Amino acid sequence: MCPPVTAKRLTGLRWLGVIALLCAPFARADFDAGLAAFRAGDYGRALGEFRPLAENGDAAAQYYLGVCFERGQGVIADPAKAAEWYRHAADRGYAKAQHNLASLYLAGEGVPRDVGAAIAWYERAAEAGSPKSANRLGTLYFRGEGVPRDYASALTWWQRAAAGGEGDAAYNLGIAYRRGLGVPPDPAAAVKWWQSGAEQGSPLAQNALGTALMNGEGIAPDPVRAYGWFRMAADAGVEVAKANADLLLTRLDDRQRDAAFAIAAELARKQAPRDAAPMSKQ
Repeated sequence: MCPPVTAKRLTGLRWLGVIALLCAPFARADFDAGLAAFRAGDYGRALGEFRPLAENGDAAAQYYLGVCFERGQGVIADPAKAAEWYRHAADRGYAKAQHNLASLYLAGEGVPRDVGAAIAWYERAAEAGSPKSANRLGTLYFRGEGVPRDYASALTWWQRAAAGGEGDAAYNLGIAYRRGLGVPPDPAAAVKWWQSGAEQGSPLAQNALGTALMNGEGIAPDPVRAYGWFRMAADAGVEVAKANADLLLTRLDDRQRDAAFAIAAELARKQAPRDAAPMSKQ
């Protein structure tokens, strides 16, 4: 509730401007309370805080309402409602909502499947600064899904995403250089991209870098460091990385194993957490 203000001499737009200025801190506090509840898993309270803000045009609150409806957090899952709230926020330029709306169009969840619409929203999100959307666009161009296959465009979008900190895009670039897709084959360049992606927290890049280190492809072989990266990817849920780590241990002597365990522990300490912002699964 905004505090009362004396209305003398305040009319028209000037009055509305004063009301907006007075209400803004209270709206911000309501949103912060909702976000804290959301992060704590108290989705009922989060919805109570977000809904009035969303209905009043707050794009961030609209986005989080979309997330709750998409995931069924505090409400029965309803992809159509999620798409509705995402669209409200997306129309206001909220990049994460644009990304999630694009993902719903790509999957045909809550809206008819429309790859063209997905690409259009991914492009808007990428232009607004979403590395995840840029990565997704690169993948669509790489596959030729909804657009003619175009490796050059795929690489451009992946490079943009990787520059924005999207580790999976760096992994994709490494694959392109390793296989010579859109660029001449270059195992050393592939390793550089995987190294970047691994340090940015991509489990796929971590496993790929471990494989390169284990086999000495594009880089001098180093099974001890390979184990460290395999272990990182395995701890993130990459099953093949776990198999690689277990196999590699059988090839190391006791001294190498001790060093490998130490490297794995050091990498785990240094690894920055991945972006936990709620995004669609696509």
